Amino acid sequence: MARRKMAVGALAISIAAVAIAQEFEEFPIISPRRLELAKEYSRQHYGVDSYELKDTKIIVIHYTGIPTLQKSLDAFRAAFLPGHRKEIKNHGRVNVGVHFVVDRNGDIYTLLPTNVIGRHTIGFNHVSLGIENVAADASQLTEKQLVANVMLVKRLTGQFPSIEYLIGHHEYQRSEFPHYRLFKELDGHYKPTIKLDPGKKFMDELRGQLRLAGIRLRD
Repeated sequence: MARRKMAVGALAISIAAVAIAQEFEEFPIISPRRLELAKEYSRQHYGVDSYELKDTKIIVIHYTGIPTLQKSLDAFRAAFLPGHRKEIKNHGRVNVGVHFVVDRNGDIYTLLPTNVIGRHTIGFNHVSLGIENVAADASQLTEKQLVANVMLVKRLTGQFPSIEYLIGHHEYQRSEFPHYRLFKELDGHYKPTIKLDPGKKFMDELRGQLRLAGIRLRD
């Protein structure tokens, strides 16, 4: 597995993007090809001709739906969306991608720089950072992952004061939640799908631990 301690950004896109990742493991999925595909996706879905994530407002918590770290990382490796993703293949060529993956032992991996959009949450990629937790389902999420998520969210909110919201992927279509005002999707055929990750229990625990640390983000 190609991974090592993070020293500099994958493409040195910005010093700020590197600073957040210096103590984590590196599994870079960024490439000139992915950047072009991300720009294409951003133009198609948000009307913005750029791959840059400039005004981060939301952190979205996920689980991978895959039981192992290696297979989870491999799912994000390619620049192009694999052919088996039939439910979303007609709505963008760029592969799914997030900024961080948290292994079941709590190790954190950086995949995308924090100033590049990922593809992880329909309607919110233009304003969000994505954190994936390695787990086949909610029952596999661990206490060490919870601790790592608390630390990572604390770090991100310190690095990016613009962040206002923390949601689970299963909450992204809750139109009654405050974060929903930021929903944007120009492709009328790209319908949001029901998500279960990471689940209410994990999000309740994460929010509770963050409140104890003095961090209150809206849903």
